[in-house]
Amino acid sequence: MNDEMKIKFWGVRGSYPTPGAGTIKYGGNTSCVEIRAGERTIILDAGTGIIPLGRELAKRAAQEKRPIEVLLLFSHLHHDHTQGFPFFVPAYIPNARLHIFGPGGTPETVKHVLEHNQSAETFPLSLREMASSKNIESVRESQVIVWDEDGVHFAELGSRLSPDAVVIRIHKSYAHPGGVYIYRITWRDKSVVYATDTEGYVGMDRRLVAFARDADVLIHDAQYSEEHYRGSMVGFPSTQGYGHSTAIMASEVAASAETSELILFHHDPAYTDDMVAAQESSAQKLFPDSRAAYEGMEIKLTISRHCEEGALPDEAISLNVTGIASGTPALAGGAREVQVRPRNDGSL
Repeated sequence: MNDEMKIKFWGVRGSYPTPGAGTIKYGGNTSCVEIRAGERTIILDAGTGIIPLGRELAKRAAQEKRPIEVLLLFSHLHHDHTQGFPFFVPAYIPNARLHIFGPGGTPETVKHVLEHNQSAETFPLSLREMASSKNIESVRESQVIVWDEDGVHFAELGSRLSPDAVVIRIHKSYAHPGGVYIYRITWRDKSVVYATDTEGYVGMDRRLVAFARDADVLIHDAQYSEEHYRGSMVGFPSTQGYGHSTAIMASEVAASAETSELILFHHDPAYTDDMVAAQESSAQKLFPDSRAAYEGMEIKLTISRHCEEGALPDEAISLNVTGIASGTPALAGGAREVQVRPRNDGSL
């Protein structure tokens, strides 16, 4: 069994793609991150970075002689996070299975947005003409997504959770126009938090800090420099209220949440490689284990031995702010029972 959790960055820019000589080091594709938990593939957002990822997945499937199955999670449905999906090769492969989840006011919101993006007026092929099998749903913050031996499904009260299950929890941030989903992906004893398109509060977003507590990797929006954000950078307007953070805001969250590593993400499209490198240096002064994401960056997290032996770590089932109870007894075969507790705000 593959005992590594792998993270690969395929697109790290915000707003719009920026190819050119000034972005060679960090890349110009918009948001897309691949997480491989053993043999399972989770994709975070479908900016233009999903286009080369799709080609790689098709190549990988042909080499391994098995069909493609992926879980695609949208943080939100703004154009720079969906614009690559019409060019995602696996979506056109008949035996490919795509589980596509994201935020929305109704269960059909994500599907309607993707259909609109590929309407006859805007694109030559409709969503329906993409030959893959697609399960497209808008999900609620209170839902817990599980990918285990039974496939991709939602955890219910009292449901069993196997030691090898991938567990995905959601935190809805209102610090971006229209709101945004922040995801925590946990596999055995490792956790990655994906927090793009969120703006720091005075004194930080305490709910986000709690949600990201002790994560192995925090991927956090860091689109602007402090000078740009405050309007003191020549040629750039103030961006307060735009829904994006500075590198300092991101590093404050990482330090307070005591994460192991911070990855700065969603770089401003106007920033050259040198400007992104300056962002990295700025963050490292407050949180030394900070790096700026670049296309092709890979992070490998090795699962600890006690998880390989079947013990499910408490972190994989506990975090009071996300509603999964800790201390549940082990069930037959090493499985545990998931209990979802209501939070103080009434949600699960």
